[in-house]
Order: sequence, then structure tokens, then C-alpha cells
Amino acid sequence: MYDGVAYTYDMCGIIGYVGFQSAEKIVLDGLKTLEYRGYDSAGIAVSGERIKVFKAVGRVELLEKKVPALSAQVGIGHTRWATHGKVCEKNAHPHLSFDGKIAVAHNGVISNAEELKAELSAKGIAFSSDTDSEIIAHMLALETCDMTVAIENVGKRLRGATTFLAIKEGESAIYIRRCGASLAVGLGKGENFVASDTLALGKYTQNIVVLSDGECAKITADSAEFFKDGEKQIKKPIKVKRTAPKECSCHMRSEIDEIPRALVKTFRSIVKNVDEKLINDLKNAEKIVFCGCGTAYHAGLYGKDVFERLLGIPCVCEVASEFSGVRFLTKNTVGIFITQSGETADTVLALKRCKEFGAKTVALTNVEASSITFEADKTLYLNAGAEVAVAATKSYVCQLLALFVIAKICVGQTPSKSEISALVQDVRIASAQSLYEEKIKKANLFFIGKGLDFVTAREGALKFKEITYKMTDAYQSGELKHGTIALIDSKSVITVIATNEQDKERTAASVSELKSRGAYVIALTSIGDVGASKTFVLPDCKDELLYPILSVIPLQSLALTTSLCMGLNPDKPRNLAKSVTVI
Repeated sequence: MYDGVAYTYDMCGIIGYVGFQSAEKIVLDGLKTLEYRGYDSAGIAVSGERIKVFKAVGRVELLEKKVPALSAQVGIGHTRWATHGKVCEKNAHPHLSFDGKIAVAHNGVISNAEELKAELSAKGIAFSSDTDSEIIAHMLALETCDMTVAIENVGKRLRGATTFLAIKEGESAIYIRRCGASLAVGLGKGENFVASDTLALGKYTQNIVVLSDGECAKITADSAEFFKDGEKQIKKPIKVKRTAPKECSCHMRSEIDEIPRALVKTFRSIVKNVDEKLINDLKNAEKIVFCGCGTAYHAGLYGKDVFERLLGIPCVCEVASEFSGVRFLTKNTVGIFITQSGETADTVLALKRCKEFGAKTVALTNVEASSITFEADKTLYLNAGAEVAVAATKSYVCQLLALFVIAKICVGQTPSKSEISALVQDVRIASAQSLYEEKIKKANLFFIGKGLDFVTAREGALKFKEITYKMTDAYQSGELKHGTIALIDSKSVITVIATNEQDKERTAASVSELKSRGAYVIALTSIGDVGASKTFVLPDCKDELLYPILSVIPLQSLALTTSLCMGLNPDKPRNLAKSVTVI
């Protein structure tokens, strides 16, 4: 818990609009952009003389078919990743109060929900959903004061992550409170907006006010008032230029194709923003701690290896959710916190804990004005462009390049533009490799590697699990005989990554052991023949530390092709969301 807030966020998307345009159209458009945050169900509420609510299970496109042309001027919407109650229409947001006069869209988890629900039930209020969020609407309806006071009164009684939007019958305003989950207000002319992510606002305005925890707002078509604890807050807007990518048949495919251009943009961004203070902090650190979740954690593992080799400083890499176990943090520690969205709850909390010990903190993220950027001592942006597909691809390789370039700058070996151009050309060659074979759909799949290649194997296995729902895992190639080889039989397909010449003999021995037990082995290699059933050769790379950028892209494509051949949606896999704000 930090600042009185238990950060148990809900991975949902909320958006609101008030102005001269059709509110339902703006809100539905925003929900499509926010759908990466959850797509179990979606809903919209618009206000006029009466509040009208429309809900649908599944994707926003199904909700869109249910919403008539209303030309409403005030509306709020929600796309859900279920935490309380099963996926069904009654549990979709927005929720109405018992008198039907207030609608609420909530992003978060109310930790004292049972206590508050019992209190409301004792007053004879019946609940129409299984969610904790409905509580907020009923509590607001019981308040007899102005709504600006009511949202603070109610908000202070809620524990947990309780960011919400509310509209009231007969009022052309949206009432807003942030606590835990991110929220930004977009300022327009004759219209104003609010959303979980500035990406949903980019096509309408670049003037953004990011709310902090405990802050509230009331927006109308012509005004935006900010307040906290009854006191007016002066909030200066910042310019945020973010544009949602155009609709396409497969965002993941598009984002893999964008990798060459994204790498160039990341290189420029890092070189421009790594300053002397950061260089000195890193070079003089007693220890460097890398931290992330999922794919970002794998990027941290890469960073640990690269920084130890180049800077000669002890490094550790920790999964953000386990960061409370990290010991020996001091003012001479530097923490590098990696998060594509900048909103990953565990990573933000880990950074805050690191600061409690006086350590210096660096955020490596892709999203300007995201939550982590307001917490870190220094922020470095990937500038890789928006990534919509849930499975990270271009952001991962850009994270790897960013960490490589930072380390190189620290030792006075800043890569040249020609070196990056050569890398980009190698990436295009590696991207053309297609590892997919029909047998993979039904096989027991394993990924193996040694050293940095094992990091790549782990990321390849994660991608495959995320979008094919097939159980697979990654192992160090030298560890197979110590237990894992018991799983190998004629139904096994093993992908081996081999880019270190020093490991060739041992890798070839592991491949032989696997084949002798009936496995089909695919090798992705830069070191020549290792005895695999099928071999794909990576282009020669000037610096061996860059091979993880080249070798992971064919694995990303392998997962994507398998997912598509299985008839699945790789952009929106089941049970997942792009911005993981649950702890």
C-alpha cells in the first residue's frame, strides 16, 4: 500500500465525452481503442432527460450494433476485464444507481466491497450485478449534496483502486475521481474528454491533464474543474501526441513488420536522452537492478547480462511482483524499470519501493505521460509507436536495443548510424525466416538455448503460450539431462537458438540427445550446423550482443503463424489484456 492506496487495479478501459458531437459515437470509438485493456464485455451510458444504458458481452463491435443514433451530448463507456462476477451482460459496466439517476464506470477493485455492500443491503438497496463497482453508483445516489462533493465523500469511503466516472440524470457533466488506475482529461473547444489512456484521445486533442491519485474533476462542454479534498487544483495541460494505429486484419503482424523502423526511432530517442547524469549514476552504481513483468522481465534479463559484460557492475533482474524480496537496496543502487505501457501496477510499485531506499530510478517505457513517468527520477522513451496487439513484439526488440545502446554509451562506444542501419538490414533478413510447420500445431513444443539464447528461448515460449494457448516452456540446453529430457518423445518439437560459437559443441550434444529420443529439432543459428532436423541461418551480426534482437523475431512469427493456423485471434488472446494493471 502506498499513499493509502492498495494498488489492486482492474485491467479495464473507461472513457467519457461531453460536447457538441454525438457522445455515443465518440465513446464507442474510444472503447475500440481501449479494447486492449479488456474485451470480456463493454457498455455505454448516455445522459439526457434520462440515462440510457447499453451493454454487450464480447467485443465493442457487438455493443456498437446495439446502440442507436441518439445524438447525446454526454456519455461514458467501459470495456471490461472481469475480476468480480462472471462475464455476462448484467456485470458489464456502466452500472446504474437504485433510482436510475446515476451511472458509473469503474476501473479498479474495491477492497472493502463486502462491508459496503452489507451496509447498502441493510438500507434495502438491491444489487443487479455481481460486481463491486455497482456499490459506487448506489452510494452516490444516497448523497444529498452537490455531485462534486459527493464523489469525494464516496471516494474517501472506498478502499483499493477506485478510479471512476459518473454521470447524473439531467446534468451535462461528467464527474471524475482517480484513485489507483490511470486517468487523463483531454481538453477541447466546446468539448472535453476523459479516458484511461491518452491513446483514446489522440485523434481529438493533444491537450492533456493527467490526474494524480485522490484528484477529482468535473468536465462540461465548456469547462474543466479540478479539485482535491474540497480545494481547487490548478492543473496545467501538457502536449501529448499519440495516435491510435489504423484498423487492420492483424495488428501483431503489422507490428512485427514495423520493427525495422521502430528500432531506428528507439536508437534516436535513447541517444538523444541519455545524459551525463544518467551515465555517471550508472557507472558509479554499486549495483544495478532490472525489473519488469512478462516480456519486459525478459528484456531485463538481457539488460543484466549486457550491463555486467560492458560496465563490469553487479546486476540483478527481478520479476516486479517479487520485488519486495530484493535485498541490499541503497542510495548507490540504480533501478531500471521496464514497462511498455508505463502503467504496469507491479512495476510502478517496485519502483516506489526502490525509491524508499534512496536508490535512483530509471523508467524505460513506450508511453509518454504514463504513470511510471511521474514516479521515476529519469524516463527514457522507446518511441516505438503504439503497440495494440496484446503479445509484445516490436516493443520487446526496442527494449533490447535501448538497453544495449545505454550500456554502450556508458562505456564510450555509442553505436554509429551505420551500425544501426546494418542491424536494421539484418533484422529484415531474419524476419523473412519462417519456422512454421504443420506438425507444430499438435506437437509438444520446447524452446532451448544457452546464455542470452536462453533469454530468447524464454521469450519465444511466452509468445507461443500467449497466443496459441498451448503448453510449452523454455530450458537451458545444458540442463535437459537433469530432468526435462523425461518429457521428450516422438511428439516433441524443439526449437534451439544457438548464436554463441563457444557453445556450439555443447548445443550439438544436446540436439543429438533430443533426436535420439525421437524429437524433431529446429535450429535457429548463426554458428553453423548443430545437427538439427532443420536449420535456419541468421545473418552474421557485428556484435554478438545484438543476436537476441535478430533471433527473437522468427519466434514471434512462429507463434503468430501457429495462432492463425489454429483459427485464433492473436491480437486479443483469451484471459489477457495489454496493459496489466492488476496485482
